[in-house]
Formats: sequence, structure tokens, C-alpha cells
Amino acid sequence: MPVVDASELAQLQAKQQQVRNICILAHVDHGKTTLADSLVASNGIISQRMAGKLRYMDSRQDEQERGITMKSSSISLYYQDNKQADYLINLIDSPGHVDFSSEVSTAVRLCDGAIVVVDVVEGVGPQTRACLKQIYEEQLKPVLLLNKLDRLILEKQLTPLDAYFHLSQVLEQVNAVLGSIFASDVLAKEDITQKDNYESALEQVDDSELYFSPAAGNVVFCSAYDGWAFGVADFARMYAERLEMSVEDLQQTLWGDFYYNAKKKCAVAGAQEKAKKPMFVQFVLENIWSLYDIIVVRKDKEKLPGIAEKLGLKLAARDLRLTDAKLQIKTLLGQWLPIDRSVLQMVVQHVPAPHCISEERAQRLLYPANMELQSLPPQTLALKEEFRSCKAASEHVIAFVSKMTPVHVTQLPQNRAKRLTAEQLQQRRDEVRRRIEERKQQSEQESLEALTAGVEQLSTPSSQNAAAVEAEPERAEYEFIAFARVFSGTLRRGMQLYMLAPKHDPRQPTHRDAEQAPYASLVTIGDLYMFMGGELQLLEEVPAGNIVGIGGLESHIVKTATLSSTLDCTSFSELSIMATPILRVAIEPVLPQDMPKLAKGLKLLNQADACVQVSVAPTGEHVITTLGEVHVEKCVHDLEQSYAKIKVNVSKPIVSFRETIVPDATVDMVNEAIVKTAEDKDVTKKIAVQQTLNKLGTLKVIALPLPESVVQLLEQHGNVFKELAATPRNTLLSEKFSSLLNNIKTQLIAGFTELQLQGLSTLTPEELVARIWALGPRNCGTNILLNLSDYEQPDFWSAHGKASDTDVRAAADPRRDYNSSLLNGFQLTTGAGPLCEEPMQGVCFAVLEWSVQSEGEDLNARGFGPFSGQVLTAAKEVCRQAFQNQPQRLVTPMYSCNIVVNAEMLGKMYAVIGRRHGKILSGDLTQGSGNFAVTCLLPVIESFNFAQEMRKQTSGLACPQLMFSHWEVIDIDPFWLPTTEEELMHFGEKADSANRAKLYMDSVRRRKGLFVDEQVVEHAEKQRTLSKNK
Repeated sequence: MPVVDASELAQLQAKQQQVRNICILAHVDHGKTTLADSLVASNGIISQRMAGKLRYMDSRQDEQERGITMKSSSISLYYQDNKQADYLINLIDSPGHVDFSSEVSTAVRLCDGAIVVVDVVEGVGPQTRACLKQIYEEQLKPVLLLNKLDRLILEKQLTPLDAYFHLSQVLEQVNAVLGSIFASDVLAKEDITQKDNYESALEQVDDSELYFSPAAGNVVFCSAYDGWAFGVADFARMYAERLEMSVEDLQQTLWGDFYYNAKKKCAVAGAQEKAKKPMFVQFVLENIWSLYDIIVVRKDKEKLPGIAEKLGLKLAARDLRLTDAKLQIKTLLGQWLPIDRSVLQMVVQHVPAPHCISEERAQRLLYPANMELQSLPPQTLALKEEFRSCKAASEHVIAFVSKMTPVHVTQLPQNRAKRLTAEQLQQRRDEVRRRIEERKQQSEQESLEALTAGVEQLSTPSSQNAAAVEAEPERAEYEFIAFARVFSGTLRRGMQLYMLAPKHDPRQPTHRDAEQAPYASLVTIGDLYMFMGGELQLLEEVPAGNIVGIGGLESHIVKTATLSSTLDCTSFSELSIMATPILRVAIEPVLPQDMPKLAKGLKLLNQADACVQVSVAPTGEHVITTLGEVHVEKCVHDLEQSYAKIKVNVSKPIVSFRETIVPDATVDMVNEAIVKTAEDKDVTKKIAVQQTLNKLGTLKVIALPLPESVVQLLEQHGNVFKELAATPRNTLLSEKFSSLLNNIKTQLIAGFTELQLQGLSTLTPEELVARIWALGPRNCGTNILLNLSDYEQPDFWSAHGKASDTDVRAAADPRRDYNSSLLNGFQLTTGAGPLCEEPMQGVCFAVLEWSVQSEGEDLNARGFGPFSGQVLTAAKEVCRQAFQNQPQRLVTPMYSCNIVVNAEMLGKMYAVIGRRHGKILSGDLTQGSGNFAVTCLLPVIESFNFAQEMRKQTSGLACPQLMFSHWEVIDIDPFWLPTTEEELMHFGEKADSANRAKLYMDSVRRRKGLFVDEQVVEHAEKQRTLSKNK
């Protein structure tokens, strides 16, 4: 295929029906970048021989060293199909490692389709599932590429028939994942309020377009490293004439349980039943297997020209001289079944053009999930049609920036050295010749004087230049280019657009007023670029439907933004992130005077990385929150080498814990039943009582553990409660939001039936839910303040604090004035618990009594300060006390860990997990290979250097993928000591096995500078000194 000039690609951008935006998604090491290399080689940008080795899209040095992709990068490719139609393919290569999953989110948002790559030996990986889920949520059109078929031949040494069954199993696995995602989504949207409807929602929906099928043409079989690929349609066209069948019939029967009947010249179903070879084995796989057998296994070079002649290929003389069998097969199969033809043809056929965005996808991008569409102004609703039609001529320009990508100033096209024309080169040659002739004519003395004078002349301006350089302000070394897609209109250089922040809401009239809009700012578009892997090409304008780089926005956009020419446009919905950042480290410069450089470097890092969170802790430390260890290493490397250019110290990772309470234990640490006395069963001992300093206010509170279902519900709907807390007073809630709240209420009532109130109240679950006072911490946590006193609290379920203002009794109640003080005391306690000042989880604080003696006395008198402050302090203390009266536990975050390992290393891998208190969930043998796919849970605090230790112990054969899973209670009391005879026998008098919960708690307390109850020498014993043998 010819190398196409950038100007021709720019012309193709205007033809929307011939543009395709796709990304490559897969699990780590399944072959995404190798596939991208092969597609890039088809455009002549790199050599076909270097495809797979060069890793052209991995432009960072550490990407090349580690052999993994760390950022999503885009390239524009030209493709001409078999009907001579020209296409522009905007291809985005994305990372597969879980630590860089945020980069996948940025790529998915800008595309209309995705190539899902699956390694046929390893099968569906955890990241493959995550990618398919994200594709479904963003409503992209996926196509499947089954990669590394050469491994089935050379490594697994399967026969063509076994390989066919293995391939069909892998295809079933992928379709099963898609089906489960689809089913869970449909069932989640199902209306369960209709009592008389017993039909499942799944029976009414159509899933015929959902699955991958080779007969449908959305599956390609390939070996990206060897540079060949084919779809069923390629062989159908090849064999149609010879088998006397139509191409359409062959395409439907070439994959599946069909065999060829030579007498009837037709395909017959039931190959397996009649012990016949399926057509896919007979006509497709056996040909490829025999080529590998001749060229790679037997290395029979003499047969190569004959094979090429039969296949109608022309091999150059240098190709026939090749000695490496892999290069020979690459040359032969690369010509017979070129990878770019099969893959790009499938993309062109199955991925929709930019102007074919579905109604659902347009609605999902433009409007937030909980927004009532009727409440939007008509101008905003009209934008959806322009957005869907994606017209370049539209007056409304809409673009979305998914990330800011750093580019070194030397890499910008305007700063690169320009090529000289032939005339300029000739002029320079003539100038050099003339100078040489002049020097020859002059005498040596004269030339020496001339040289001395020249040196003096040169030195003077250079010193002036140095002074001028010093006077100039320091120029930034990196420029941030916005990685964006134009959804409507045409983007031009110098155009002025509004940058809409996430809080921009066109329903508010002030937000649509250019002068008053609080969350919109006017920005000027700088240079426009076309991404070409590691390089950029300048563009004058970019029509709708294309991916573009925009300069000049670095001072306005931090990570993502919506650009629009009108304020009627909504701010695009947020990117759906696959993994949550949980690993925090504190960073400080080695030299304290470099602190300003570090602050500047962290600001650049925050802008450059889509998923890193930079913050300053209350202690003054600079903290970065990342997805995992590899992500931390990348961020620190970027800071030291690029953004701050200083040496930094990185602290041990800071792990967040949570604190909770549990019901009283029934067995002790050695599983002996605990016999409870009447005194132990007395609930009143668990009630905490606290008076305000002036003894005029009394609070009685008991802490109770919340049922697991209630905790999960509160965590799941945290954003809803946050929105409810932010709603201004006396605001009417939208119908959609109210119905969502009612739904949550119904589920809470069901969950509250399990709440053990220990005979303190006879209220029904419905009444208890109505008596919820507040959530904490920050009004949206998983802890509840429950009102069981005679005080009538403001209604939590409507906009805050407006419920019973008309009630005379409530208005006359003096406690009403101190409502917020009590709530703030509760918020402070739930935000920092007594164990190690970490947030609480799953605790219900039931207020049994709140009394204020206000008869005839001034509550603020007696010199104890304002009564509101006293209430706050009392509320904080009584909640802490109530918490400590119950059995306390730490809650740790857990990683879900996926490891693929062979049978020999299984024992060593289990040993590493066991040492780190991990729990094995499953360890299944992967069909068709000798590898085990092991899934386990690992506490985050135990996960540091886990990957390095795992690789060391298993000789590099096991590589774990860690992803945040859930929070889990550590079922050990941090203050437990062996007391019973059995416990002393089991654990020893000196508690030889350390209390894990206490170790974690002390590490957090030590880091925060809190008191740690420890002794330097705990069990001192005199050591006997042995004299040396003389």
C-alpha cells in the first residue's frame, strides 16, 4: 500500500462516511501493540520486518524497557478496500495493565468501535472482562480478534481439529462474558414494582446483534507477530469457485459443525456426529498448519518457491535467501493473508461511521444519568440531533477533551528542523566552495589575523546572547496537547469556544448567560494537530467526527473538559473509570530548597496523568494517589526525569483503613464457646452517657453494627446522598430523583429488618428509616445517626432542614437551635475513629436521650463558652465512647489478584500468598494449556513488593494483576490478649504470634504521630554467654 501524505489524510477527514474511530483493547500481553505495529507497517511508516519488534506506538523509554504500554496513543492510517474506496482509520492503542486502566477510559470515550484482542492460549483475562464491560457501558461496536494462533501450532502443538475445538471454546468464553454483562444490565433496569408480571425482562429484549460470530464477519483469526490474519469471508471468496458454492453460503457454513459433501457439492450439518472433519479444519486450518510444518518445523527451504507459485505470490530474491524460518513464514503468509486487509476490512464493515451515533449513546454522553430530559431547555434538546448527525457545516461546535497529553517542545512540528530544498542545498555548497578558495589565496599570517578577529567578533555577541537568555523567563519544556474528538461543527485555529466545567447546568438561566455563567470560561483554540504515533502533524481545521490534538489549552483544562460554541450545551458525563486509585505515597524532595520545583512538577504530573490524584495532606505532605506499584514507579520516574527534574524521596505507601464494630463474639480465638453471665448480657453497660460542660445538656447514645446489606446500599448510592445534602433548602426535588430516593428507602427498610436494637425500641423498620437523622462522614458515608429520643429531627429524606418548621412544638423546642452542633459532633467522630483516626464504616449511633434544661437559665452562661460548642464536644465524645463500648475491628481494603502460572510453580506461588495473609478463591486449570488461572484476595497493606517477590520466587513465570476489590473486616480485636487456658496454650504466654490488627493499627498511629502503646523490650530474658573455644 502506498505511503500517503498527511495532506491527503486531512482531505479524507471531511468525508465522514469514510472515517472510522477505533481503539484496541485487551488484557496485558495479548498483542495490542504488535497488532498496531502491523497496521502501521501497512502504511509504510515502519518496515514490515520490524513490525512487532519496534513497538512504534510505545514512544516512552520506560515502555520500551518494561515491554508494556503505559499510555493510550493515536495514529491516523489510510486504507483502501477491495472496491477502491479510501478510508481514514483513527486508531488508538491502549494499555492492558490494570494500573493504567484510566488510559483505556480516555480512549474508549473518543471512539465508535473497538478491536478486542484475545490471546487464544491464555483465553479471557480479567482485563478482557473489564474492557468488554466498558465497551458495553459506552455503547461502542466491538469486533473480536483471536491472536497468537502460531502458539497453538508451535508451542501447544495441537492438531488442526483440536485447535478448532479450542478456538470455539475461547469464542464461547468471550460471548459468555458479553452475555452476563448484558443480562445483569437488563435485570438491573427491570421494573420489579409490577407484582403480577412473572416474565423476566430478558425474554423481551433482542440480543441477536450482541455476540461475536465468524459467520457474521466480526471475528478475525490472526498472528500479529507473524503478520497474517484472516476472516471466514477471505477463505469463502478463495474457495467459492472450486467448491461450486456461493460466497454467502460458504461464509455461513465455513465456521461451525458443517462438513463438505463432495458428491452433492454442498455443506452438510453434523460433522461431529458423523465423525467428519469440519470445513474450517479441512479448508482453513490444515493449509496454515502444513505451511508452518514445512517452513518452520522441517525448515524445507526448497519448497518455498513452489508454494509461493501455487498461492499466486511473487517472492523477491532476497526473501528466498532468508535463513530465519520465522521471517520466511512472515514473508509468505504476510503476502497471502495480509493482516491489514482482514482487520481493517472488518473495521470498515462493522464499526459505524461518526455520523451514525445511536440515540442511546448520544443521550448517555450529553445528559447526566439522573437528569429529567423534560426539565432541559428546548435549545439543549435540539443539540442532540446536531450531535447525532455530526455535520461539519453545523454552526454549533462541540468537542470533548478526554485527557491532556504532554509533548516535549522539540517534538512539536513547528519546532522541528525543516527539510532544505534542492536549490537551498546547492546555494550552501557554492558558499562553502567560495570560502575555501578565499582561504587558499591568503597567506598564513593574514588568515591567522582574520581568525583572531573572527573569534573576537564571535565571542562578543555570544556573551550578549547569554545575558539575553538569562533575562528571558524560563520556558516550559513540555507543552500539553488536548486529546480530543470533534462531535459537531468544524474546529479551526484561533476559534473562541466555551470550556464547560462538570457543574455547568443549562437548566439554570444564569448558566446560559455568557457574562454570569459561573462554570464556563472562554478559551481560544491554539494549533491543531493530527496524531501520528509519537509525532504530530499541523492542521488548519478539523471537521466533526475526527480525533484531534488541540494546543493552547493547558492553562484552562486540568484533565477533561467539554468545549462548545454555545452555553446551551451540557457538560459531558464523566469518564467511567474501571479501577479506583487506592495506593497513596507521600513525596518530598531530597534537598528541601527544591520544594518549589516539586510543587511545579506535581502540578504538571496531575495534568499529564488521567488517573493520578495529587493532594496536600493536613500534615503538609504532598501525597499522590495511584492505581498500583507500577503506576507509582511511572509517576516518580516522570517527576525525576521530566517534570520536576529533582531527586525525590518516596514514603512507604499510605493505606487507608476504616473502623467498625461487630456483634459480640460467641466463640473465642481457639473456637471455644464463650459462656456469658447476666452481667455480660446487660445492654445498659453499652450505653454511653455524656453531659455538656455546664451540666445542662445530657446525651445517651448506643452504637450498633449495621447489617451488611445496608452498608453496601449506602456505599453504592453515596453520590445520591451527596447530591441530596447539596440541595438548597425548600427546593422541590425532581420526579426522577424522588423516585430514586423512594427506591433507596424501600431497600433500606428491607435491610433494617436485620438491625438488632436489643430491645431498646419497638419501632417498625419503616419508622426507623423515617427517623434517620444524618449520614456520616461528609453527609454521604456508611454510618447512620438514628433518633430514638423524643426530639423531632428535621426530615432527612427531603431537602435538609425544612421539614417541621410549621410545627409549634418543634419551633418552641430549644434543642432545635443546637441541631447542627450535634450533627457536626457525629460527623467529626465518624470521620476519625478512636482506633487510629480513620473513617468509620457500618456503625449506627442510636440517640436514646437528648435533654436540655433551659428553664430560667441562660445556656451560654457560667463561663463554659457557647453552648453550641459544648453540644458539639459532648456529641463527639459520647459517640466515641459508645463506639469503644462495643467490640471494635479494623476494616482493610482488599485487592483481587489474578495470576496465570504453570503447575511446577503453583506451590511456590501459594507460599508467597500465604505469607501475606492472602485467601485463595479459585485455582482452575485453563483448558488447552498447562497453566492455572489463580484468583485470590490480598490485603492492600500486604501487597507492597508483592509482584517482585512473586516473580523472584517463581523465576519470573507468574505475574500478578492487582485490582481493588472490596473492604473486609479483620476478624481480630486489636486489643486482644490471650486469657483463657486454651488460648495461653495455643498462642503462648508472650503472645508469640503477633496480633495482625494491632500491627496495622500501630503502623497507622505511628505514621500519624499518635501515641503508640509499645515497649522497646517486652520480654527480657538473660542470655547465657558462651565462651569461644580456644
